[in-house]
Formats: sequence, C-alpha cells, structure tokens
Amino acid sequence: MSVTLTARALRAIPEQVGKRGVSAYLEKAAQCQIERDSLDELIADFDKVHGPADPEAVAAKRVRLTGGAADAGAAA
Repeated sequence: MSVTLTARALRAIPEQVGKRGVSAYLEKAAQCQIERDSLDELIADFDKVHGPADPEAVAAKRVRLTGGAADAGAAA
C-alpha cells in the first residue's frame, strides 16, 4: 500500500508532532475520519427514518449544552 499526501501536509505534520510522531499522527487522523464517516452514516440513516433535524431545535439544544449563543459553533 502506498499513501499520497500533499507537500503541505508532509511539511505540516512533522512540525506538529516531530519526525518520530508522524505514523501515530496519521493513524489517529485515519481513525478519526473512520469514526466521522460512521457518524455521518448514522445521521443519514436517522434522517431517512425521522426526517432532518429542525434547525431551531438544534440551536436551542446547542445553547443548553454550551451555554453560548444559538449560533455558536455553526461555522465549525
């Protein structure tokens, strides 16, 4: 197996973790993406059954959970 990364990523990763931490960093990044993909599938399945989430209800929950403004994290 071979993996191709951009030159930018190849420079940035060692700057973040040092030369000896690159493999562990890439493993963690891959695991995070796998978890995110699985979560995306769960959300899509939920939406098929229940319909999409109400944006106002999501904003209200976000305020309760974060104690912040309703649009906090909307750009994330």
